[in-house]
Amino acid sequence: MAEVVRAVLVVEIGSITTRVSLIDQVDGESRLIGQAETLTSRELPYQNIFFAVQEATAQLTDLTGRQLLRDGRLLIPQTSAGDGIDAVVVVTSALEPLRVVVAAIASDVSARSALRAVRGVPSVTLAVLTLDDTLGQPPVTSDQSWLERQLETLLPLLPDVMVVTGGIEGGAVEAISRLAHLINLKLLLNEVIDEPLPTIIYAGNSAAQAQVQVALSERRCELLTVANVRPALEREVLSPLRQALLARYARQLADLPGLNHFDQAQLTLRTVVEAQYTITRFLAERRQQPVLCVDVGATTTTLMAAAPNEIHAAIHGVRGTAYGAAHLLSEVGPTAIARWLPFAIDESELVERLLNRVLRPQTMPATREECYLDLALAREALALGVANLRDETPALEYSRLLASGGPFIHAPHPGMALLALLDGLQPGNDLPGLLLHVHLDTLSLLAVCGALAAVSAEAALSVFDHDFLANTPLATCIVLQGGSRMGEPVAEVELITVGGGSETIQVHHGEIARLPLAPGRYAQVKVKPASGVRVGRDAPGEPVESDPAEVPGSLLGLIIDARGRPLVLPDNGAERRRLMWSWLRALGAERSDSPYPEPEVVLPPPPPETNLTPPVAPKPRQGWFGRRRAPAPTPPADQPPATPKPRQGWFGRRKAP
Repeated sequence: MAEVVRAVLVVEIGSITTRVSLIDQVDGESRLIGQAETLTSRELPYQNIFFAVQEATAQLTDLTGRQLLRDGRLLIPQTSAGDGIDAVVVVTSALEPLRVVVAAIASDVSARSALRAVRGVPSVTLAVLTLDDTLGQPPVTSDQSWLERQLETLLPLLPDVMVVTGGIEGGAVEAISRLAHLINLKLLLNEVIDEPLPTIIYAGNSAAQAQVQVALSERRCELLTVANVRPALEREVLSPLRQALLARYARQLADLPGLNHFDQAQLTLRTVVEAQYTITRFLAERRQQPVLCVDVGATTTTLMAAAPNEIHAAIHGVRGTAYGAAHLLSEVGPTAIARWLPFAIDESELVERLLNRVLRPQTMPATREECYLDLALAREALALGVANLRDETPALEYSRLLASGGPFIHAPHPGMALLALLDGLQPGNDLPGLLLHVHLDTLSLLAVCGALAAVSAEAALSVFDHDFLANTPLATCIVLQGGSRMGEPVAEVELITVGGGSETIQVHHGEIARLPLAPGRYAQVKVKPASGVRVGRDAPGEPVESDPAEVPGSLLGLIIDARGRPLVLPDNGAERRRLMWSWLRALGAERSDSPYPEPEVVLPPPPPETNLTPPVAPKPRQGWFGRRRAPAPTPPADQPPATPKPRQGWFGRRKAP
């Protein structure tokens, strides 16, 4: 098929936007010809994905001058005049995340392994049921059995998938039979009240497969059996269960409204997560280096770490910046989000803004403040995602970072996107070498290349080399770890440009420094850290240098992050915002002083003074010659004040008042 396909239209349908990319031959190689996007039409009032495809394709027609539509339908195949296309690839993330329930024997063994496998799929875990009850279950009471409590948890849930696991290979099977009995009761109740039955995936001790099948034989559910996720106490096998979950997730592609408007003979359907797995694994194998791919979307946050011969993932199906904003807010709280904003905001106002975003998810950020709020959400989503990723692979490392997602792509300045990535991921010990190469996928070509590989691997490779790697370098970063006092010198950094001069700067603790290096140029960097300061995994104080042309030019050039790890923000709000603004200015994202006034500090009123000393009775007045004078009598309240007598002089004459 790869030999006959020339022009391919790749359609990426997201929760917010639909983007179409035209790929065609240029001088014998597949290249990106043009791209257009519009709002997705999957939801009400349209509920037809093809409407957005039509609009975006019409824009692409005006942009390229090629006729791609005829009578409202895609023109297939390509004509001799160069109009039309040969194939259509639809890749989408606008699918409902899988709702998953995990039933396992032990919370710290089989349940934990199953959860790691589930995190490799866009999903949300509704409940975790274990025989030892250590994952948030209520304590055992005398009037409620274990089975009653588990059924009480399961009854209101409507999962798409129930994962049953537990027991090492060759172990006992009685505990699995108990879990199967619980699942059978849940399915029976679903049948009684006419609710859909979930898919059951068994990923436990293979010796208990027969018992599970017998226990569920009377139910009309789909039962899949895969390899044990924990065949031994010290070994995990996540891939079989993860592949089964990915296949179950991809089945939702057939339910996309409007698919009948495409020519089914020339249509290829893929999920975005499949495309991301493909391209992340491919880049790690090809470069023979560890790669981290991150994507923060409106609904889903995805992190994938790939090294030669292995790949790990942490995906959350309802953790995003629009549809997933409410869930993210409930996980971290408004204070954690507000700390990343360079302007002061009341927490109640922040919550109101986020809830309005959930109600109007297709509203794009219209102000700089809304972009900052998007990036604050992205920071927290990345922090949670990288924690989940380290749970699966504690020895996480990467030397190349690929970033995608609306908050980064639509940021007004690339420095804002880079700062959010550094704040959320906080790379440090994760970096095996001196340099971290960061790419910003502004054209969403990661999904395009991954989806295109299903039609033509050669075309995907060509687009990846010429249009992605060549056009997306955002920055090359160096992370300095160490230093204790803000402002103390931590390193001397020299950038030597190939065919040009050199520049040396002194870097201080708590700051971000930037050395510009234009795209197309290359340079060498030399770092002389202070005593107690290290670069990556090198010894403290050890000088480090790159190869002569290892630093490529990029949008931001060379960035030195000397803020320390873990990153500690000041507790004082005004001081924290001033510090963040200085980082934005260092990256060129802001060029002037902050325009946001600090809120006036309203001091509480002082407490009323309390005199604990008993009052002293006034001494009686004395006359001129020592005789005591009686105090002046106090007139009654109802008696009018006395009229003062006119004063007289020494000799009896009246003095004028």
